[in-house]
Amino acid sequence: MIPLSGKYPLVLAGIVFLSGCTTIHQKNKFGDFDQALADGRSLDALAIAEQHSGLNEQGEADDLLWSLQAASLMRQEKIYDKSTSLFDQAENGMKDEDTKHILMQGVELAGSMLVNDSITSYHQTQYDGVMLNAYKAMNFMAQGDYANARIEWNRTEDRQRRAAEHFAAKIAAQEEELAQEEEKVDQDNVNRTLEVADPLLAEQGVDLSQWQAYDGYVNPFATYLHGLYFMLKAQDKSDFSKAHASFKRVYGLTKHADVKTDMNMANALRRGQSMKRQKPTVWVVFENGLASKKEEFRIDLPLFVFTSNVSYSGIALPKLVERDAAFSNLQVGPVKTRPLASMDRIIQAEFKSEFPFILTREIIRATLKTVAQKQLQDQNQLLGLAAGLTQAATTGADIRHWSALPKEWQLARVQRPSNGKLNIKVAELEQPLKVTLDPESRFHLVYVKATSPLQQPQVEVMNL
Repeated sequence: MIPLSGKYPLVLAGIVFLSGCTTIHQKNKFGDFDQALADGRSLDALAIAEQHSGLNEQGEADDLLWSLQAASLMRQEKIYDKSTSLFDQAENGMKDEDTKHILMQGVELAGSMLVNDSITSYHQTQYDGVMLNAYKAMNFMAQGDYANARIEWNRTEDRQRRAAEHFAAKIAAQEEELAQEEEKVDQDNVNRTLEVADPLLAEQGVDLSQWQAYDGYVNPFATYLHGLYFMLKAQDKSDFSKAHASFKRVYGLTKHADVKTDMNMANALRRGQSMKRQKPTVWVVFENGLASKKEEFRIDLPLFVFTSNVSYSGIALPKLVERDAAFSNLQVGPVKTRPLASMDRIIQAEFKSEFPFILTREIIRATLKTVAQKQLQDQNQLLGLAAGLTQAATTGADIRHWSALPKEWQLARVQRPSNGKLNIKVAELEQPLKVTLDPESRFHLVYVKATSPLQQPQVEVMNL
């Protein structure tokens, strides 16, 4: 064996540090941010998100994902203008990602095959785009800017409408990318590795078989709020028809009794019934807890390469870990909020569609690295060791995700109290949330957000 001279340890240390820092850095960033949210320190979480987004004094940010994180927390803190500005920048970033030149995408993919997926630019999920426009619409509604809210709800529904074709196109593109990468390795070896993957994944608690998308990959929360907006802020009969269609779709997905009541109300309005005949109503929407987060796990799969004379040949993959709700429900008089939409289910469905490609890509990546490691090992043991250390350091899962999203939404529909005072009981808290409604309004949306049981729920009142 060639003895290590003074410079070689430094070279090896540099290789390991530079190649492994991306995965370590993302784990640290998400760890601090998610812990602050879990502890109920939303302002600390906002400060972390602002820092990682690159937000400067001019209000400009340069990181798509962390702009989403920061914007959603600004919305929670009712910093509406800054929240909307960051959402706008994130939306522009999404458009840039969607229109990125195909050559640039190829360069990114080739680079990631040498390291891991976390070195590529963050590409938004379908639910990222839907929630971005929905939250922007909510910002405008909270500020009484219903014209811009209308624009955002239309954009939200357009994203929902295109969801199924989006996934079909994405799957086709992923299959084409993998086909190009598979040409570089022995396909039989990859297939044999995939065959033995399921039981090893099951040992890690990775079982995607029970996860099912809402029909058409719809987000029932966004579609429901779309319907509520167009019913209460209708400009003509066609808006009532839009509202009825949205409520009908959500009721078909959820069978929520309050949604059925709204559907019937929108139907009556589109048939000519006067809004003045409708009883003054309060809609209580409860945004509860934190959605599933991504964590990395590593397993040693048999790669069926031609040798075992290597230092390292594991793979790293992301998995979803569910987080708890902040509280069980809200209660207004005798009426309790009931589940309307699960963000967990939406995330799980999209992750399920992605995971086969993530797994196959990681197996191909590990195979390429292991073959290269063996070739270097045959030439020089020191080079083989360096390649093994580098492979271990660069093996990492992409765990980037919009982790500030909620676990679920609940809904209750109640008659407006004659005194304009609403007491909302939180099951696990001693004191109710006291809400005063605008006496000039007949309809109200009370939006309650609870991220953590360690933090007082935040209340947003929209007098419609």
